[in-house]
Amino acid sequence: MATTGKIILIDADVVSHFVSADAADVLPAIFPYPIKVLDKVYAELARIARIKRIVDDLIDRQSLDVIPFPEHDFDIVKEYFHIKTLLFKGDGEAACMAVARYTNDIIASSNLRDIRHYCKTHGIVYISTMDFLCNAVRRGIFTERQCDEFIRKVRAVGSKLPVERMRDFSCRDLEL
Repeated sequence: MATTGKIILIDADVVSHFVSADAADVLPAIFPYPIKVLDKVYAELARIARIKRIVDDLIDRQSLDVIPFPEHDFDIVKEYFHIKTLLFKGDGEAACMAVARYTNDIIASSNLRDIRHYCKTHGIVYISTMDFLCNAVRRGIFTERQCDEFIRKVRAVGSKLPVERMRDFSCRDLEL
């Protein structure tokens, strides 16, 4: 684990992609930061029994942690409501963005259309499912072929990813 205290605040879409690809177990090993699920994101994940079961298993094995949304922090709560009401984002995304703005943590979300501008405006580092796959290949956790299978499974359940094969994706150089 990283010693900076930085964490990855993961949104429901990235977790769902890893569950759909039967790869949730490797999720915590891909980046050197602990992955935290805000309780507002957990509530979204818990709506689907299969995803809840897998996430609960990861929590039980201490691979993921659920953390409370900081209701006591006026700035974060104010930003959360601003994001929800003026930017029209969902609970999980709004919570992750509001918290990351004031904590300098990393957001993991594949709803790039929804988060990219906000993150760039506020200097928030964000990573997507594809960034997880790129780093998994770099670290030898996945092969390109395993990534292709991951992408196939995610797309087969109707989720969107930007490519059909890993070789068609240009990995970003991330400075985390």
